[in-house]
Amino acid sequence: MRRILEFIPHLTLVLALGLAVFAVLDGFNPMMEWLTSGISKAYIFLLCGMSVLTSVLLIVEQTRGK
Repeated sequence: MRRILEFIPHLTLVLALGLAVFAVLDGFNPMMEWLTSGISKAYIFLLCGMSVLTSVLLIVEQTRGK
């Protein structure tokens, strides 16, 4: 279980960097609709969920440490 909890922040970072790549690609070629397709909307939703999960886990870990 601990190993999974240690992996979550890394996954969140990878998702955030992937979204940054989508944003750059969308800036160069808006006709490809990188940020408006259904897949990218699901990707953004997944990133938001992972960010919330990472934040909650960090808050729980910090409150246990006090």
